[in-house]
Amino acid sequence: MRTRAPRIAALCALLALAGPARAEDGGAPPRAEAPASQPASQPSSQPSSQPTSRPAVPAPVQPLPEWAPKLNATVKPAVARLGDPVEVTLKVRHRKGVSVNLPLTLELGKFSELSRRESTREIPPREKGGFPEVEQTFVLDVAAYELGELTLPPVEVTALGPGGELVTLKTEPLPIVVRSVMPNEPNPKLKDLTPPVQVYQRAWWLIYTLVGLILVVLTTVVTLLVARHLRARRERLRPPPPPTPAHVIALRRLGELDVEAYIAEERYKELYLLLSEIMRQYVGRRWGFDALEMTTSEVSEAMEQARVHGDVRRRFVRAFDAWDLIKFAKYKPEADAAREAKTEAEDMVQDTSLIAAPARASKGGTDAA
Repeated sequence: MRTRAPRIAALCALLALAGPARAEDGGAPPRAEAPASQPASQPSSQPSSQPTSRPAVPAPVQPLPEWAPKLNATVKPAVARLGDPVEVTLKVRHRKGVSVNLPLTLELGKFSELSRRESTREIPPREKGGFPEVEQTFVLDVAAYELGELTLPPVEVTALGPGGELVTLKTEPLPIVVRSVMPNEPNPKLKDLTPPVQVYQRAWWLIYTLVGLILVVLTTVVTLLVARHLRARRERLRPPPPPTPAHVIALRRLGELDVEAYIAEERYKELYLLLSEIMRQYVGRRWGFDALEMTTSEVSEAMEQARVHGDVRRRFVRAFDAWDLIKFAKYKPEADAAREAKTEAEDMVQDTSLIAAPARASKGGTDAA
């Protein structure tokens, strides 16, 4: 006990000397504790060791890349009835090669999506060497089932750049007024009582009108049918026009035959085939038999039976024999001979066109000219 007492006294003396020394060195005096009755929420006058709160500084807005699309949104109509579809059109204009998509699920607030459509059209560059652009159009049909001045929330559109960069664009909130289907909403009132309406009434004027229309239609139809019948009857009774003479047809076809063109191309066989066809057709029409399907000897016999003059018959037969030689024996005539053949054909037609048709032979039996 005697040895501990001096040690305790020495420690007390050291503590007493250490307190003033800390104060002189600039140390802070000990902080007094708050009484137990003070509420915990009461602010303390002593400085706090915790860092003081400062106003939040907004993060800097990242600039959009050069290829970022341009978004434009419109609403039609801006005032709609309850439950009626409202068309929201989103037009995105961007460079070719940028992929623009509309999310499958949209947060539309008090609106419900009914359907959507999408279309794309290319826009040529504005200046030479510029980038070709594309305009994508997204059309949303939405409807609201609440009344009042509503706001369509922003619609997000994502764009994927050529290098894989992702950009999200948002539209501005779009105001839409939704009204009730009742005309006097929001103060509905009952209509005044109306007098009774006669539902059934016999309308004689309508019956008379229908009967008159039916009679007019029947009269018109009967008149048209009678006029058509009379017109057809007149057409049947009208004599047919006289047939074109055989020599007129033959001379016209011979005049249209371009001999010089055939001679220049050395198409003699085609030229004499046409000459023979024209003259055989003329002989058949002139004396009444089908000369196109006959040989030259058969034509001669038919002309003899038709009582054609012997000189005329022999003239035609000589011409047909000469032309057959060129057609079938591949004989190549001279150019002058081809021109003379056409001239000879025209002369034969003109000479025989003045001869009368064959007459019945008398009892003596002579050849008609």
